[in-house]
Amino acid sequence: MAAGPLREYRTKRDISRTPEPFGGAKAKTAPSIARFVVHKHAARRMHWDLRLEWGGVLWSWAVPEGPSLDPAVRRLAVEVEDHPVEYANFEGIIPKGEYGAGAVILWDSGVWRPIDDPEAGRRKGKLSFELVGHKLRGRWALARTRRTRNGQPPRDWLLIKKADEWATPETDDAFAEQSILSGLTVEELRDGPTRPAEIARALVAGGAPPLKRTPVAAKLMLAEAADSLPEGPGWFFELGHEGLRVLATAHAGRAKLEVLGGSVATAAFPEIARVLAALPFESFALDGVATVPGADGRASSSLLSRRVRLRRRADVERASLETPAILWVLDVLATCGLDTRPLPLRERKAAARAMLAPVGPVRFADHVEGAGAQFLKAARQMGIGRIAARRADAPYRAGRSQDWLEMNLGRGHRAQHGTKLTRLDKVFWPDEGYTKGDLVEYYRIAWGWLGRYLADRPVVLTRYPDGIGGKSFFQKDAPDWVPDWVRTERIWSRHAGRHIDYFVCDELESLLYIVNLGCIPLHVWSSRASSRDRPDWCILDLDPKQAPFSDVVTLANATRELCESIELPVFVKTSGATGLHVLVPLGRSSSFEQARSLGEIVARLIAADHPRIATTARALEARRGRVYLDTLQNGHGKLLVAPMSVRPLPAAPVSTPLRWEEVGPKLDPRAHTIRTIPRRMEALGDDPLAPVLELEPDLGRALAILGERLSRKAAAPEP
Repeated sequence: MAAGPLREYRTKRDISRTPEPFGGAKAKTAPSIARFVVHKHAARRMHWDLRLEWGGVLWSWAVPEGPSLDPAVRRLAVEVEDHPVEYANFEGIIPKGEYGAGAVILWDSGVWRPIDDPEAGRRKGKLSFELVGHKLRGRWALARTRRTRNGQPPRDWLLIKKADEWATPETDDAFAEQSILSGLTVEELRDGPTRPAEIARALVAGGAPPLKRTPVAAKLMLAEAADSLPEGPGWFFELGHEGLRVLATAHAGRAKLEVLGGSVATAAFPEIARVLAALPFESFALDGVATVPGADGRASSSLLSRRVRLRRRADVERASLETPAILWVLDVLATCGLDTRPLPLRERKAAARAMLAPVGPVRFADHVEGAGAQFLKAARQMGIGRIAARRADAPYRAGRSQDWLEMNLGRGHRAQHGTKLTRLDKVFWPDEGYTKGDLVEYYRIAWGWLGRYLADRPVVLTRYPDGIGGKSFFQKDAPDWVPDWVRTERIWSRHAGRHIDYFVCDELESLLYIVNLGCIPLHVWSSRASSRDRPDWCILDLDPKQAPFSDVVTLANATRELCESIELPVFVKTSGATGLHVLVPLGRSSSFEQARSLGEIVARLIAADHPRIATTARALEARRGRVYLDTLQNGHGKLLVAPMSVRPLPAAPVSTPLRWEEVGPKLDPRAHTIRTIPRRMEALGDDPLAPVLELEPDLGRALAILGERLSRKAAAPEP
């Protein structure tokens, strides 16, 4: 790296004396994923350092009082020199006499996502961004003050937490103060850790013998399957973590993750290995489960599988930021030169808890004692897949044991049924390598928004058993062998001349059932099974075919202006293909005939105002490069691709709810895919399309006004 961006940083430090990195990474101008870190720094004055990766360096601010989760609190943040990107992993002691002398711990880390142009924001003095870390999450802002120092440009900013679901009132114990890397507080790093000696004394007092060999070699203890859980005291109850069971060891600062079965996964999870290597214990062995959480916080088997398959170091490091893993520590087999396996589980878990930081990539798997029936009930209500019961006074013995019982509850809201998911590794999108498991995981995450559009609504399947490159078939009728816990509704079809048993996905498990059949897109009725003749919305499908997408945007905004001019609420989503869907809520208070009339009048008015780019002609030859304003789906049994539905097209695009301010020149429907939507859901918080199911406008009034406008337009002489 050229000296320029780091000149001030390097000038202040002596490379021969300080352990701090001096840079050398290749500069990047606009990373697609960028790290943030917070260091806690016991220098002359205690402070926190917020660092944001951009342009091949870490932009840095010293925060004397540390971050606050309270939006009412403004914390001074003094802009300091840019730091090298390697500083993101730094933890250590800067020697006395050096700039910033004192102990530095890695207090938090994760990724940051600029909300606006960050370089322009830094110049103008206003940065808005989102943090996804172990301690800091949600939306934040940095705002420069006008205060100058000694005639120099102002370097004082204010760090502000924005109001969102991660904001909380100011408290003294909002954060765990330990490093997410070593588990040490900054005082422990400065003065020397005492916990290893304290843990060792407690273990020796409990009768732990010295280790016979290091590094530790051990076989894992395994659970016996059980149909019920024991009652009474003396049992620890734990959540079952879905992931890779591993023996995690470290010796002399070198970590190893050995998967049950013998393979080594250390290189696949560098974020875990770094923590294991940094813990202040000479040698130890932990029994744990490596997981990769999805956007909903649940362990994701498809994300875990993808992490394990990565081979290139750059891909692995990137994945460690995009989809970070967590090692849940179930037990400790050895530590502090002692063999803990002969000790009771109660004492081993106390040692494991004392060894680890409460947050970070390596965490203690907590438990509750006794109350097995209540634990089981709570786990089922939460949709937990597995739970375990372990005898509190049992030693650690390799192999299966009745001292460790595991009960499988299934997964999802109807855990007593579950859905047996099959062939999850089958590739559905060959170019991207996306699998059936990726599709299942996306729909599991998307359920929080998608579920409201599927509830009580007939859904029609298009199945792709061999992925988007194979044959597909349309399926309305649910077969006879569908499980009785999957809801179906028998509805008479005038077109088919018979009854059809439609799927209805009131619950996540029902959705996963049809996705497991190979269904990719979800097409739904505009009315519900319980109110079949009263639609929830009127749909105007803006179909461009050969027209430019900019014309679609123009017409969507024109439709919004028209509707809002008569106080008619209107919403928008991408089709998931090339167009946009504009939806007007009807509140189940109108007939299909009224919905169709509304759609047709709006389409005719828009086409009349924009004759060069819009048409109501369905035939391709009549469109002549114009956007087709399609209103034909406003009828009983007519279908709409559901909001949040995946489309069977390259890159796996999603029919995405939009905010109207997004419908402009920069809108690119291709940017919304199964890869990007989970992050978008997290960033937006609320579904912008949700009110389409709740609002009930005065449709009679709207039709009267629109009809009058159409009559005036028809009567007006042509120019």
